Amino acid sequence: MDVEFQQLKKINQELENTPKISRKELLEMGVIRESQDLVYRVGAAEGKAQQLPFKKLYLSIAHTGILEPKKAVDDTHQAIQILLPGTGTTFSVAQTLCDVAGTFHGRKSKNRGRDRRSSQSLLTQLLPEGQKFRVASFPTDLPLNGMGETAPWEFASEEGLVTMLRHVHLVLSRLYPNRPVFMGGRSQGGIASILYAQHYADLAGAIAVNPPHPDPELFRFTVEYLEGKASILADLLHVPGVSMHDPSWNAYKTFTPAFNYPAQPLLSPLLVLVSLGDPFNLFPQYAHKLQEFADNDEKCDLQILDAGHNLWSRKEAETYQAVIKLQLDFMLAQIPST
Repeated sequence: MDVEFQQLKKINQELENTPKISRKELLEMGVIRESQDLVYRVGAAEGKAQQLPFKKLYLSIAHTGILEPKKAVDDTHQAIQILLPGTGTTFSVAQTLCDVAGTFHGRKSKNRGRDRRSSQSLLTQLLPEGQKFRVASFPTDLPLNGMGETAPWEFASEEGLVTMLRHVHLVLSRLYPNRPVFMGGRSQGGIASILYAQHYADLAGAIAVNPPHPDPELFRFTVEYLEGKASILADLLHVPGVSMHDPSWNAYKTFTPAFNYPAQPLLSPLLVLVSLGDPFNLFPQYAHKLQEFADNDEKCDLQILDAGHNLWSRKEAETYQAVIKLQLDFMLAQIPST
């Protein structure tokens, strides 16, 4: 077993045994490293990159990092949400995850939701009148992708991936204590959320958006489709400049077939969102296979939407609003005291 992986497991054990620890102590231990690096939206035209309201926090021992919203977490944030990207491309965390994080964190935006002139945040619009609920949300990178591209290879295995996510969970639970934790991801990030929910019962809930299915025929279809479209990936995803990311794509191809989540029981509740128009999962049996997975586990709720590739794209305003509403209702159901 790799020395760095053993070190991560040891630190996780220390954090589990230390429920109260300050940010200063985590810095002194080398668990977190603050950065002044600016965060920009991926795919903006050259010279017009949009700076996003997040700051980078590196998790050095886990070889990854999270984005912390610049807007402070306060008592109105009643839960934590860890958001995970897909992998295999350069489309890392600084894009739609930041939009979702901003929505749940309570940030207002003239571009967010159906009523673009409203002074309310989309989350406020979707809540019952007078109810207050916000979620401190943190986009997080996966091993060998973006901030985690220097991660040891085995960190992308099931054990490594879950151990890394355990580290993120423990760190955020210490930085922002006494809040239930949700974990949501799209594509490979969705698989990561499912795997964590199958290993640990301490999530309030997990959310998986278009998670790949490990069925050999389905997986081969996805790999061949993506590699066949590699030269036009930016056009396919409507994201200028995005391309394949060799380390994470190789990890995706190597480990995903072994992520046999359909055969494992859930320990935490799970919401699965599937879009019928995702070009990476157009194989006819994709939705049926995920439906079988959901039907076999009472902790799983599956929702199928007639939508395109990215259910978290705020450019598709009606779909975005519907998806945020589904996630919001799921969260509220898990923590009824709100």
